[in-house]
Amino acid sequence: MKFILKPGVRVNSVSVEDVFFGDSGKGRVVAEFNRLLSTKRSLYSLRYNGGANAGHEVYVNGKQIVTHQLPMTVIQERATALMGRGMVIHPQDLVTELSQVKKIFKGKLPGKLLIDPKTPLCLDTHRALETVYNSATSGGKGSTGRGLATAYASFYLRFPVTFGDLYLNDWQGLLRDHYKFYRNMTLGFGKKFNLADIEVKRLGIDGKLRVGSEKDFINSLKVGIVALREYIGWNFYEVLKNAWENTKVAFTFEGAQGAGLDPYHGVYPDVTSSRPMSRFIGDSTYSIVEPADIAIRAAVMKTTYMSSVGQRILPTIADPKLEKWIQEKFDEKGRSTGRLRDIYPVSVPIAQYLKKAAGYQYLIATHLDASKGEKIKVITEYRNRKTGEKSFYLPYQDHLDKLEARGVEFKGWDGEEIKKIKSPKDLPKEAKVYLDYLGKNIAPVIFATTGPELGKNYLSWIEL
Repeated sequence: MKFILKPGVRVNSVSVEDVFFGDSGKGRVVAEFNRLLSTKRSLYSLRYNGGANAGHEVYVNGKQIVTHQLPMTVIQERATALMGRGMVIHPQDLVTELSQVKKIFKGKLPGKLLIDPKTPLCLDTHRALETVYNSATSGGKGSTGRGLATAYASFYLRFPVTFGDLYLNDWQGLLRDHYKFYRNMTLGFGKKFNLADIEVKRLGIDGKLRVGSEKDFINSLKVGIVALREYIGWNFYEVLKNAWENTKVAFTFEGAQGAGLDPYHGVYPDVTSSRPMSRFIGDSTYSIVEPADIAIRAAVMKTTYMSSVGQRILPTIADPKLEKWIQEKFDEKGRSTGRLRDIYPVSVPIAQYLKKAAGYQYLIATHLDASKGEKIKVITEYRNRKTGEKSFYLPYQDHLDKLEARGVEFKGWDGEEIKKIKSPKDLPKEAKVYLDYLGKNIAPVIFATTGPELGKNYLSWIEL
């Protein structure tokens, strides 16, 4: 594929998001782009949304690395990872995560880390309030229990606590007021919801921990404040602006979750609270970066299937045998929740709807090895169950319940053999035909992976 940049775009820049509902291998892809781009130049990379509910993974020298809040760029030497204000940060989880990653790399981060002090915090108080809300409404449906919804809500309701607030002289007074405010909110649902006694999830700890008293809450944060001090970027705006304007520097953008979980484009209650599409990168970058200026805006999808965790029920063409094989072969569980993912055929109507919402230009096809030679089903249209008339995709369950799926089949290929391929031109005919179909009906394929190992098992149609 001859790759031509549009006039006016910022060279050496790539954003990575998800075509469908997340869990498609974005961490693996971002890590590969970071590795390739940083071989010739210095690299900056911004994580622009989400928090500890994300789970991005890659294998380095056979060792699995899973990040949640940390940008994948921290594992790349000579690179700077930026955590932008479109995220929400849980300090204690971040300390644990840093410790886990450092352990793999002999006690230090290969890359640098810089956190925007204006990034809102997601605290145990937010997780506790989310627990209370869930008990009163959805019973936990659609929630990872990481407090993302309530943390983002505090931002929109104009009373957030930011990362920079932890380093103010009177940070303890601010956090005491915060604790009392959330204690009053939880008690509003009854005496059984005493904030101190509510149990919340923490990274690296089996089971749950009590939020504890106001003193416990403050003391718990002290360790994080000390451990994270070196990463606060009081000059974050200047660093970001200078790096973006220096076109000799490579720049990548890492999104969490997927367009199908966007608050406006997901199926309730299975939505996230941030904006997971590259269209909103400007919000996290003070409009220093506008999406249209990024040279390559690419979205990741699993080549032969979709996966989904949650309560949504999509109209589909079921294949229980294949679903079980994929779940077992490719460990289809949420990296943050451990929940087993549902497996669906790729849906072109869903992809087309979400692409319009997200605005990306190119496809990245992961899990190219997820084929064992059998037919690959693809959903091409939806029809009304009663009338048989052709219908459309909308992200509402009451609409989806009225639809039935229709599709086509493609010849599969040997997924084990495809791992040995080094160039797109050597792909089997069946894979070329299928990828060409995706390119014509969703977006052109420019990159693919055939395994999780960094530096191996990938194919590129472009030169980075």
